[in-house]
Amino acid sequence: MSESTPDLLTDAQRAAVAKLACGCEQAGGIALLCGPGGVGKTTVLADLAAAIGARRSVGLGDAAHWAEAAALPEVVLVDDAHQADEATLGRLLQRCRDRRPAACLVLAGEGRLFTLMARDSRLEQAVRIRVALPAFTLAETRRLLEATLASVAGRPFAVHDAPARAVHEIAAGAPAAVIRLAELAGVVVASRQDGDLSVDDVEAIHGRLSPAAA
Repeated sequence: MSESTPDLLTDAQRAAVAKLACGCEQAGGIALLCGPGGVGKTTVLADLAAAIGARRSVGLGDAAHWAEAAALPEVVLVDDAHQADEATLGRLLQRCRDRRPAACLVLAGEGRLFTLMARDSRLEQAVRIRVALPAFTLAETRRLLEATLASVAGRPFAVHDAPARAVHEIAAGAPAAVIRLAELAGVVVASRQDGDLSVDDVEAIHGRLSPAAA
């Protein structure tokens, strides 16, 4: 699932990129990025790759791919690492350490990733930095909502307090969920003369998305 946004990174995401970039300077170690689904981990990894890619070789893929790859880049980025098992992650860590010079390993995933680290002392001891991505604040949800609506509707868009809060509560602060709601809302408001978004609109859109998700 794509987590790309039409707006700039949030402060928390920007800070995560900076911390992970520092972690990438420690070859042979692990930098962890954790957070619930939809908070922007994939977005952070993509921005991290862009930030350091001009001076270092970077690769983004899953753990199983890199554990078996013929060659590794200097920085190995693994998304959805919580879906791997500790044996695969352990094998990948060893491959990063065997590379000359050693590669840095960045693992991004949900909470289970911490459990995987704890099961293998080599993995746990290799962690150099831990970064947690929180859910959006109401202000961040509103900014992302307005940016997405503006992109879909093709014009600047200001969202009133009540519908912004409704979107925030329904999405539980997850930017991926905000974007899904906003993209459909953009189609709705673009087709009307008043071009406004109400709480009723938000609830109706959520009702349409919920059966689709089920």
